[in-house]
Amino acid sequence: MVQLGDACTLAQGYFHQVTSIRGRVVGKDLGVLGFRWLRQSFSVPNATLTLYEYSSARWEERREIAKVRTDDHGNFDFGPIPKGHYFLDIIVKGSDSLGGLFDVEVTDTVKATKNITIDISPIHPDCTGGHEFIETKS
Repeated sequence: MVQLGDACTLAQGYFHQVTSIRGRVVGKDLGVLGFRWLRQSFSVPNATLTLYEYSSARWEERREIAKVRTDDHGNFDFGPIPKGHYFLDIIVKGSDSLGGLFDVEVTDTVKATKNITIDISPIHPDCTGGHEFIETKS
């Protein structure tokens, strides 16, 4: 039996360890001009970020923990979140190419999180592009 796989497989089960979930959502579908510095210069206003409990349950059965929307500059802040493992789902209404799903662990065993930049630009067939979770520690 043969299994098909994607050319770019994102590591499942890798948790971005943070002490808080706040920062800025950036990204844009720029095609061949999608240089990292350029695509990350575009804020994503009015994106919906939803935090779900991490579990093996079917997607529609997962419990929603919190939901926020980015402001006009792409900024967001979930406020205090209990320690634990979560799925962070980002949806941009009206866009088929922007968005992403990230595994996040809120913990106090790492340096304090100052800010998070989340690049939700599309990933290209050559495995370049967005889907980056960039943490700045205090």
